Amino acid sequence: MAPGRFASGADDEGSTNMPGRAATLSIAAVALASATTSAAQLGASCPLALTPAQALEARANLEAGLYDAPPIASLGTTVIPIVAHVVRRSDGTGGLSQVDLDQSFLDAQAHFTPGGFELCVADVLFIDDDGFYSGIDSMAELDTLRSTNPVQGAINIYFTEELSSGGSTICGMSSFTFSSVQGIVVRNACTAAGSNTSTLAHEIGHYFDLFHTHENALGTECVDGSNCTTNGDQLCDTPADPNVLGEVDTSCTWFGSASDPCGSGLPFDPPVFNLMSYSTTACRQQFTPQQLGRVLATLTNLRTDLDPALCEPACDSPADANADGELTPADFNAWILAFNTNDPIADQNADGLINPSDFNAWILNYNAGCP
Repeated sequence: MAPGRFASGADDEGSTNMPGRAATLSIAAVALASATTSAAQLGASCPLALTPAQALEARANLEAGLYDAPPIASLGTTVIPIVAHVVRRSDGTGGLSQVDLDQSFLDAQAHFTPGGFELCVADVLFIDDDGFYSGIDSMAELDTLRSTNPVQGAINIYFTEELSSGGSTICGMSSFTFSSVQGIVVRNACTAAGSNTSTLAHEIGHYFDLFHTHENALGTECVDGSNCTTNGDQLCDTPADPNVLGEVDTSCTWFGSASDPCGSGLPFDPPVFNLMSYSTTACRQQFTPQQLGRVLATLTNLRTDLDPALCEPACDSPADANADGELTPADFNAWILAFNTNDPIADQNADGLINPSDFNAWILNYNAGCP
């Protein structure tokens, strides 16, 4: 598989995930789409919000230091493993195209690169089901999709044609670390297929406990920032946000009239360019340093199940006799079987013969490890 691209012949769901199928995504320029106020372009199409119980958990995480992270500049590249699930019709037609899938992750990568993160797509799987393709219209059905064939050790992201809840079309749904159901679902029209460069990054942000900039379950944030560490989104480099939904024009200017709920009389200056806001999807272009710091802290302290090894290239060693992409003691048994059945893999010294000298060659190849 070429770097930066998915396998063109991805497996159907239920297949075995093999090491080495990862695609490392390079930096992509963020191309701004024309801003509109259509449903597909509004940030409100992400309904994820903190419940009162979850707000308590978020506050506890903050107080326990779980959202504290080392300076991003002190670290190298941090790999985030992802498995993409493309939902198609039952007959295998439809679904997000390979080109749009690639571009969607490249767009998301551009937003995470400043934090030193590498979004690594370890595998691309297919789900062929009419119900999941065009029939999701409730949170229960959405959660059922997110529970379908998840791959352990990765963020499971599902791409489907139709997505709605409570009678309203939504762009995506994610999960916090303390959510009961894990995974992300994104509607195809809210990816590169719909010239949307921000929704996927927005949902991945939620996965690492980034809250909407107008979140108020933790308490309303004052315009002067005096309570920014504990209220709103718990971050101080994202200005207080009254919820800018439908109040951002095509030049990314907020035209709302909300006043400071803390009574200061100071005007709001909401973060209309922030990826976690309800600004138009075209205006949302950036995470702040503190947001990227929280991503790192959450990955380090709370998302410890994510396994970067899923993104390691397959082991290309002749000693990998069972062809599982890894060198393990199981390969010895596989070599014995190959030797007894005159399988070409048993010819470890590549002399065209299968004889006892190949045993010593297998030992040498095994000890040499993966190239």
